[in-house]
Amino acid sequence: MRSTTNTAAGLSAALALMAMPASALADTSSSTHKAPDGISTAVEHVRAHTDRADAALDRAVALYGKNSDRKARVAYAKSRKEMGLAKADAAKARRQADTASEHVQAARAQQLLAAQQDENIEMLTKALRPADGRDESKIAAAARADTKGREKAIAILTELLAQVPEQARTGIATAIAKLSVNRDDEVTVMAKALASSDVSKTNKRRVASTIKVDVEGQTDAAETLAALIASPGMPAESKQGLQTAYDNVTSEHGSVADILSRFSSRMPSFVRDFVTKIVTQARTDAQGMRENHPTGPPSGTPGGAPSGTPGGTPGGAPSGTPAPTGTPSGPPSGVPAP
Repeated sequence: MRSTTNTAAGLSAALALMAMPASALADTSSSTHKAPDGISTAVEHVRAHTDRADAALDRAVALYGKNSDRKARVAYAKSRKEMGLAKADAAKARRQADTASEHVQAARAQQLLAAQQDENIEMLTKALRPADGRDESKIAAAARADTKGREKAIAILTELLAQVPEQARTGIATAIAKLSVNRDDEVTVMAKALASSDVSKTNKRRVASTIKVDVEGQTDAAETLAALIASPGMPAESKQGLQTAYDNVTSEHGSVADILSRFSSRMPSFVRDFVTKIVTQARTDAQGMRENHPTGPPSGTPGGAPSGTPGGTPGGAPSGTPAPTGTPSGPPSGVPAP
């Protein structure tokens, strides 16, 4: 189901910012170069595949809820097949991209894929409780895979920022910001799965591992946001949105810790201790984010605050949040390999 949350709305806005006229993004290195049709086609294929994946997952979740497991399996399999095809097309767009305009297209493809991965996480986790056996295991593994995919997408989009024209950077920065926030609902659903007797021990371990990926990914995202805020290469108009996202990540780390703590007494002991470590680390990282609150480049620097405008500490932005310490070194004992 296409969400109307701030994340989904923000990603749509970011896509609109990147949907710029070709003339505005024309490569200046060669007057005869034309963007390969394959890249534009790949972007449209990603869009089509993610649309079909979304519809199929909606159907699968509804069918599992009605105990129509056979039909649900068909819908679920279609959703995962379409996600695989979307991932392949997004990778194809990145491989083929050569010029600045082509890298913008590659970013659009990656953003479409990441938006669907972000949407899937909560939906897949909701399906765990009515699903059984092998279905439940496949769904738990898929939720973890899409969580890891979303975090990887933030890194890919960050890399692409250096390869696109300045006028496209705000849209990509907006996408990075939106993918970094609004995680309370999905963590709440995961916490409920850990507390539920309807989810097997094996899949509780998978869910706990997914929470770890989620929380650590958001910590990494905060470091990315801080670096972008401090970067002279980022357009000034993008800085406020990045700053807001950074502040939201800091706040969400605290709320995620509170959510997990609230459900921890209902979790079995074999995951409770692991989750308690995640809670502790989330609170530690949130404190580090507050203490290392980023600022933009110094006054007079391209992308920085205008002269006479408060721009933060004289030395510019801190180098970023401290590296996490004490994070659980791995999933709870016995978590199957994804």
